[in-house]
Amino acid sequence: MQTLAFLTKHDKAPLVADCLADIGFAVKTVDSFDTDRLGTFSREVARTGSAHETALTKARLAAQLAGTRYGLGSEGSFGRDPYLRMLPWDSELLCWWDAEQGYAVYASQGGSDTNYAQRWVTSLEDARAFASKAGFPEHALIIGQSGDGVFCKGLRDPAQFEQIVLAILHTQDRVWLETDMRAHLNPSRQALIKRAANQLAMRLAINCPACQAAGYSVQQLQPGLACLDCAHPTAQTLSELWLCGACGHAETRYRTGFAEPGHCPQCNP
Repeated sequence: MQTLAFLTKHDKAPLVADCLADIGFAVKTVDSFDTDRLGTFSREVARTGSAHETALTKARLAAQLAGTRYGLGSEGSFGRDPYLRMLPWDSELLCWWDAEQGYAVYASQGGSDTNYAQRWVTSLEDARAFASKAGFPEHALIIGQSGDGVFCKGLRDPAQFEQIVLAILHTQDRVWLETDMRAHLNPSRQALIKRAANQLAMRLAINCPACQAAGYSVQQLQPGLACLDCAHPTAQTLSELWLCGACGHAETRYRTGFAEPGHCPQCNP
């Protein structure tokens, strides 16, 4: 088994260990670096780089701090769904780093199965409703914001939660609540990280046909598959660009067959 150092302070290693063990990696937690220095979900520290840049920084640090060839970093991002912009959305990214050959392999998963939310409440009843919808106490909550007189993260005790809410409402007319999105306190997020790990394992299991490096994978999809009825190009994938991060070998693979007329802008405008 090859050692894969995972830089995390939020207990993510058990989420990825099994599927990466299947392809020969023993995941080792590295927690000697405070990853909150690279950004926090509760905004005490702003993330300055992109999710890809931050995950890569963590993966490189993991290998460096552990003295291993391979490092792993992860980064989550939260916002609105990329389709209708109506649902909350969780995007999870994993970055595997080969320090010897100097290249990275990424895997990501996104979904609306998240409790990501925040709001002001003006009563204990409102606070209870928010907590219930957020999956509390299995999912932790945050009360207040950085810089406030009261700022509590990682709350999972219902009695403590209500006590703090009532104490704040005694001195002001509203309380800020939000979901705690740190992985060790958020089961919904844990499930998506596991899915990203499965995708990473599948990518690492494919070797480059030119240099045999792990992680040969699809980097770009090209639309244009012809309609079965009229042969008009559709938005369905026509070809895939496969690329090796280690040696740069690339090939285009074309899909066979046709797209169903339901996907055709001419047959189904």
